[in-house]
Amino acid sequence: MEFPGDQRVTAKDKDVLVIGGGDTGSDCIGTAHRQGCRSVTQIEILPKPVEGPVDPQNPWPAYPRTLKTTSSHEEGCTRRWNMNTLEFLGTDGKLTGVKVQEVDWKPNPEGGRPLMVPKGEPEIIKAELVLLAMGFLKPEHPQYPDNVFVCGDAANGASLVVRAMASGIDTAKKVNEYLTR
Repeated sequence: MEFPGDQRVTAKDKDVLVIGGGDTGSDCIGTAHRQGCRSVTQIEILPKPVEGPVDPQNPWPAYPRTLKTTSSHEEGCTRRWNMNTLEFLGTDGKLTGVKVQEVDWKPNPEGGRPLMVPKGEPEIIKAELVLLAMGFLKPEHPQYPDNVFVCGDAANGASLVVRAMASGIDTAKKVNEYLTR
């Protein structure tokens, strides 16, 4: 895809932050390396999965929640768990970092989803490029402000990769239109 002034997004010579610990996040790490990033950090809001085949808190037939380390991770990546994203930071319209805070997960006294409890003080992760790889969470999405762009599963729900790619191309056009108006 061609953009006016060739405004392609690249990880070259940038500190990259990947938000999301799954397979898509791993793909983002590998792409950042292929493009010549300076560094990559991957954060995940959930606790670090257990290493090995069995987690007593995650019995069959539930989807196995075990730590996956891919070839992308092996190329070099700082991985952190229990990290909540608080704020994107920048100067003169350029991203400089992301404020994050470690969290603990406590049982909910009313049952259901555990409660996320902030832990320690917020910190800043240096980043000139952030890739969101948080996956499909729910079928209903909020009304996003006009400077937030989503595509793929985040926009349409779980779908085929080719549908997500077409959505990504359409979203890139919308970002370009927004930035050049």
